[in-house]
Amino acid sequence: MRTWMILALIVVTAYFTIQRKIHPQLTHNSTLDRIQHPFDTRLRYRIGSIDPRFNLSPEQVQQSTQQAAAIWQQGNIQKQFVYDPHAKLSINLIYDERQAESIQRQQAIRIIENTRQYTDSEHQKLTHLDAQLEQTKHELDIHQSNYQTQLAQYNQRVQDFNQAQHTLSDTTRQQLNLQKQQLQQEQLELQQQINEFNLKVSQLNQKAYHVNAMNQQFNQSVDQFKHRFQARQFDKGLFNGQEINIYEFESEDDLRLTIAHELGHALGLSHNQDPKALMYPVMKEQDLKNFKLTNSDLELLNSRH
Repeated sequence: MRTWMILALIVVTAYFTIQRKIHPQLTHNSTLDRIQHPFDTRLRYRIGSIDPRFNLSPEQVQQSTQQAAAIWQQGNIQKQFVYDPHAKLSINLIYDERQAESIQRQQAIRIIENTRQYTDSEHQKLTHLDAQLEQTKHELDIHQSNYQTQLAQYNQRVQDFNQAQHTLSDTTRQQLNLQKQQLQQEQLELQQQINEFNLKVSQLNQKAYHVNAMNQQFNQSVDQFKHRFQARQFDKGLFNGQEINIYEFESEDDLRLTIAHELGHALGLSHNQDPKALMYPVMKEQDLKNFKLTNSDLELLNSRH
């Protein structure tokens, strides 16, 4: 009887050893879990501590974690993870300077976006004013050309009368005087229009200077933002072999992918060199909202077996 017990213990030990080698994530399940669920190769997790400054409930974090786990199921019909409130592996949200900086980053993005919208609006107004001035200049040129034509006709008529050396009739003299007055009045109106046009051009130039200064300031703000908030190595979260700690995220989608990345490490996966992959060491080019595992991620996942 004792021999059979020893043999059974050897068989069970060998089975669990082989199983853990094939499914390295089982290392992070408790011994009791493995005994109670000997054929379940899923990694069990629970929701641990959540800093209240994240303004998230345990239910919200659990939902995000389930969505993160579902990402890995896209590449494998078999589920890799299961929620268990008594699991060994905990997922914690820890608030530190990284999340504080992330909040500052989001605030800076909102300021830049508002500035960009205002700058674009002012640029559109400037373009509209410029088009109006072009139309005004075209009409002013026509008016000026017509005036010059009428003035030349008047001067030619006066010259013809002077050369003819005839005494002008009262009617002709009155016509010439009336035409002269009309030309003088038109000259005044034309000059007034020119002055108004030049004033609008000056105002347009001042507005253009202001918009260009705004563009320059906006570009400087963008450069400062890029310098201040550079993409970093994946320190938004950390899997330390016993727990997953999340330190920074900017949105629900960002949190979901950050947890999924750390779950990948819990599966025994390392980083890869695909910038769009989940297991790339920098969260930058990934499609946060509609993410699907890349071929690089799937190769890592399948290489475990």
